[in-house]
Amino acid sequence: MMQRKIKFIWVILLFSPILFSSGCVHVPDCDLARPMEDAGSESVLAQAFDRGGFEEGDWPTETWWRQLGDPVLNQLIEEALQRNPNLKAAESRLKAAAQVALQRRGALYPQIDFIATDNWSHYAKQGFFRSLAPEIPAVVNDINLDFSFTYEVDFWGKYRDLFNAALGDAAAQAAEKLQVELILTTSIAYAYAELQFLLRERQIIEKRNRNREEILAIRDKRVLHALDTSIETLTSKGNKLDIESSLLDVDPKIEEQIHLLKALSGLGQDAILDIQYIPLNPLTIQLPDRLSLDLISRRPDLMAQKARLEAAAKRIDAAKTDFYPNVNITTLIGLESIFWSKLFRAENYSGSFQPAIHLPIFTAGRLRAQLDEKVAEFNEAVHSYNNLILVAAQQVADSLSNLFYIQKEIEVRESSLQVVERQEYLTRRRVEHALDDRIAYLQAQNAVLEMQLIVETMLYSKQLAGILLIRSLGGGYGGEGGGDAPCS
Repeated sequence: MMQRKIKFIWVILLFSPILFSSGCVHVPDCDLARPMEDAGSESVLAQAFDRGGFEEGDWPTETWWRQLGDPVLNQLIEEALQRNPNLKAAESRLKAAAQVALQRRGALYPQIDFIATDNWSHYAKQGFFRSLAPEIPAVVNDINLDFSFTYEVDFWGKYRDLFNAALGDAAAQAAEKLQVELILTTSIAYAYAELQFLLRERQIIEKRNRNREEILAIRDKRVLHALDTSIETLTSKGNKLDIESSLLDVDPKIEEQIHLLKALSGLGQDAILDIQYIPLNPLTIQLPDRLSLDLISRRPDLMAQKARLEAAAKRIDAAKTDFYPNVNITTLIGLESIFWSKLFRAENYSGSFQPAIHLPIFTAGRLRAQLDEKVAEFNEAVHSYNNLILVAAQQVADSLSNLFYIQKEIEVRESSLQVVERQEYLTRRRVEHALDDRIAYLQAQNAVLEMQLIVETMLYSKQLAGILLIRSLGGGYGGEGGGDAPCS
């Protein structure tokens, strides 16, 4: 009888590819979305080189922030990479995805279990069993020691596809972790640059405040000696109050940036963070010669989305296999006895062999709906990937444009600074030769300080735009590039 079952199963397996490999599981190419092959940024790159101000070179390094030469910034980023909760959460998601992949891999192998049971029973003397068969003892142990073997033959590669899909999800989480790392490091560098500008702004405002104090003191003396009216004094007082208001405006902004840096670095707000102004060390960025093609492999968020669509493609393959027959083999071998002393005798051997085949014949469209669901999920992943490529190209183009126009404005503002500095010099010489008074020189000095603040604003704006360009280029992520995602 057992031989007949085995022969029947092998006959079914022999003809099942012919019977069930029908066109009902074919997914037309027109139903599958196509991923974009590059970011389409070559014209943007060529325009950046034509405009000048950019040099051809390598992509940003993994620790790009070190070129700023600021030990405080280096320490903040290093602490953030160790403590930041968002980064820790991303690491946990990666570990969870890796464990899911290991679970999926387990389906590729047989499952062997050991089962040991001892069912102790006490039968009543006038109960059903002992009343009919008095020779049955009152206390009975039903002892079973079994090994079970279960295996679903993966003829069509379903579990292999699900395993590969889980590997894709893990790869996506690994790239997402690097994306969180990129956002974190650039956010800290951005906040730190803003803080440094605010500290520099405060220095310049303090100089302007001292300038206004001196002007006000001279005005008071001139009024005292009837050389000025109270109108000039009131005007000077109003100007000084404006400067004091600017000081009160910049101080809370400085504190806010310090609070932000503490949070990003994983530090509590009670932590002491003493940051002093350090002269600006400009961030230099070189542009790669293959921006359009390599941008896809250099941005972790793009690589994460690409891994997701590849995983979605594997799930389509797995859904196709549901239309085909699957074969399960279950065997059980063990020992059974009601006496421990007789358990290991040969006559107490027990076993079973249960091959089974499942043939989907009529499912009311359920399997096709499941396949169409996976196709829709794949298309969604492709469209999200394509949209992310467009966003990435836009971010790079915006950063390059901002850097170009900021640099042009810096050149104009520096020329203006030279003009007011020359005016200050000439005014000082006129004061030395008694051709102008001290107030005229202080006003010329104030104009220089105002223009210095504008120039500093533009220099730090360029620094911030450079940090955003590094983010849009993917930081120092060096993912493998090239290749289209599978489409089916």
